Amino acid sequence: MRSVEHVLGLPRPHPRLRACAVIPAHDEEDLIAACLEAFVGQVEVAPEDFEVILVLDHCTDATEAHARAVSEMHPQLCLFLLHSPKRGAGATRRWGMDTACRRLLEVGRPSGLIASTDADSIVAPDWMKAQLDAIELGARALGGRIELSQEGLAQLPPAAVAWRERQHRSRHLRMLAGLEAEERVAIEHPQFSGASMGVTAEVYREVGGLDPKGALEDEAFERTLARHGIPIVRSLDIRVTTSARTNGRALRGLARDLGLASWVERRTYEAADYSPKDLLERKRDSVSVILPAR
Repeated sequence: MRSVEHVLGLPRPHPRLRACAVIPAHDEEDLIAACLEAFVGQVEVAPEDFEVILVLDHCTDATEAHARAVSEMHPQLCLFLLHSPKRGAGATRRWGMDTACRRLLEVGRPSGLIASTDADSIVAPDWMKAQLDAIELGARALGGRIELSQEGLAQLPPAAVAWRERQHRSRHLRMLAGLEAEERVAIEHPQFSGASMGVTAEVYREVGGLDPKGALEDEAFERTLARHGIPIVRSLDIRVTTSARTNGRALRGLARDLGLASWVERRTYEAADYSPKDLLERKRDSVSVILPAR
């Protein structure tokens, strides 16, 4: 199927529709083609079983043109291009997820999957299958494992990478604390991120949808699910590779965190690396020594 403008209306969903993948995008001309092409090779899921809804957030570059080129090259991919009426990742993702929910309910599939990823991410070949399998086993909300691309990792300071790994380990341990063994099984990692999160249409409707925050809308959605008593299955089988850029499109999120960690790493020094003589030679006006004490 070719992409269809939102202003013209979307065609009726295929009766076999089981999942909708929602991707918000703002000026992602360099990455959007790779993101969309990852959906062409999804294994063990028929093209009629899922749609990809790309929601354009007031793009000023060639994101839309590149997306249309992918659609022309892969007509078997059911790709729809929508233009978000509001700005920001949260509002754009909300617009797409609302649309996905309506379409799944239209074909009578409340257990259908609303999955979301980001335009700078590449989903694994079995991303759709792994989520649909989990829902068949009873999952109602899903968090995928997010890995940084090898190219991006090579450009980050080792301390920034180590910081991210520490953050993950710490959060995972906090999540597991106090849980029974059978509860721990569903928490194989600590992530629930816009780069890979999913819910059934029924759950999405039940909790009132995604809060269209300007940033960190995924964290807010995680809290919303918790308030409604919806457990999140965080499976290592659901995998996404994302960019390790430090100048992301959102005001908050992974890119900002990596940028901050890189900044701190470049400006952090060990006292043992400098002798008093070195400091005196480097001083301009004065040298301040901070001595924390309790």
